[in-house]
Amino acid sequence: MQQYFYSDRLQTGDRFQLNQDDMHHIINVMRLKSQEIIHVVDSERQTYRCQLQALPEKEWELEALDQVYFERELPVKVIVACGLSKNDKLDWIVQKATETGMMEFIPLVLRRDVVKWEPKKAQKRVERLQKIAKEAAQQSKREIIPYVHNLMTLQEMTKMIQADHRWVMYEDTAKSGQHGALKTAFESVKSTDSIIAVFGSEGGFDPSEIQYLNEQNYLSCSLGPRILRAETAPIYLLSALSYQLEL
Repeated sequence: MQQYFYSDRLQTGDRFQLNQDDMHHIINVMRLKSQEIIHVVDSERQTYRCQLQALPEKEWELEALDQVYFERELPVKVIVACGLSKNDKLDWIVQKATETGMMEFIPLVLRRDVVKWEPKKAQKRVERLQKIAKEAAQQSKREIIPYVHNLMTLQEMTKMIQADHRWVMYEDTAKSGQHGALKTAFESVKSTDSIIAVFGSEGGFDPSEIQYLNEQNYLSCSLGPRILRAETAPIYLLSALSYQLEL
């Protein structure tokens, strides 16, 4: 069943329209017909069964029939912060991380990034990532659209973001065979905790960046004996968290 997000609060019996893009998607892309049912998540994260209603002059609206209940969110808040990767890798990370439970995403400026975002285009890139997060949240039936932050430096991130658990995924930790830190960290995670996990881009981290993060109480962690690509590592971590906390 198709799912969409509504920017206001809903109650049973409400008649309403989604934004223009979503209504276009329902009518012209999915080609749903009058009386068909979709799910709509409102601003309070409540999900409703909603029926499509045809109006005169080729207009459409939705009627909220009743509320339905699901448990689809990770029991912890996970913030993913990544260096800038080339091509569409960041798009892929945001899409798949949304599907696997991420709550927030931070694009990071790192010393070894292989690409740079021009200041004039950075906002458009963030808007694109936010759109990808919304579409992935709808597809995976999330109750929340992950929030995409503006581009940050490490210093800006550490000042702005507070979390119960702070991890940085560092390949040199893996190369040295120190694979126990993340397992121990997982064991200390409780439901409703918050986590920020920092990942490098293709170029990895400069040692000075790891030193800075360690000084800010970020724990250097390995994701196992195999070195993962920049776009694989965040999805691996989220999947492991889901196994640990949900399965």
